[in-house]
Amino acid sequence: MNTDIKNELNKIYKLTGVKLSIENEDEVDIAELKKISAAYREKYSNSNLLLNILGGVYSYKEQADAIKSLGIKPGTKMRLYLIYAPAGLDENTVKIITSLYPGKSSEYLCMTDSTHICFLYPGEDNISHPLIDVIETEGMTGAYIAYSDIFTDISLLTKEYKELSTALNINRIFYSDKKITGPGDLGAGELIYNIPKAVCEKFLKNNIGEEIDDESIQLVNTFIRHNLSIAETSRYMHMHRNTLVYRIEQIEKKYGIDIKTFEGANIFNIAILITNFLKVKNNE
Repeated sequence: MNTDIKNELNKIYKLTGVKLSIENEDEVDIAELKKISAAYREKYSNSNLLLNILGGVYSYKEQADAIKSLGIKPGTKMRLYLIYAPAGLDENTVKIITSLYPGKSSEYLCMTDSTHICFLYPGEDNISHPLIDVIETEGMTGAYIAYSDIFTDISLLTKEYKELSTALNINRIFYSDKKITGPGDLGAGELIYNIPKAVCEKFLKNNIGEEIDDESIQLVNTFIRHNLSIAETSRYMHMHRNTLVYRIEQIEKKYGIDIKTFEGANIFNIAILITNFLKVKNNE
């Protein structure tokens, strides 16, 4: 038998455990045999196994086999990271991350669609900041990351992935200026995200009267972020104190809420979150 054909058949046997026999070597295309090997490697690569586990496409037994095939030792501490780039991601981004974490760690990395990459990192360290830094500087694209708590039970992968997907959605709606979202970072946005639209609309009608305009949202958010301090807010916004007081009074008059008090600021903050939520819901 031709040596090249024999070598390719041996590779297929090592990969699949299946022995193929050739009756007529003249009818065999060596390139086709190589395609069989490549297709099998791709199908059972850690990247593809991870993608299918996250997507929940396996049956219970298939998933157990796939998890075993990943080769992660029981009890290994790990975190799951979901990276989102609105402008899109490609294989170059995967290579950038792989170069940052070479070796076994980078094997557990897959693109779930054109804007998301999922990275299962075996280790306790929180690598969110170096990840986003390298993606934005070398990949030259804006990105957001949601990361999980440390876990050791790899069968939780599908659950962790769904929670990270939801976290990125909540972050996009309520906290779009935050690049990194971890467990416990979602605040009131997580609650509002799970409240029926009709209840949110009723809250706005009863407390504010209408959705809040963008200019008011920006000013009040800054005011709240600076602990309702006129001095700190005016300094941050490079605005004269009297001008800031006048604009706050205009907002209070328009919406009927005294945002200089803790209770009023709290109600207005919830109303801002609901306004952002309804904008997204109304565009769906």
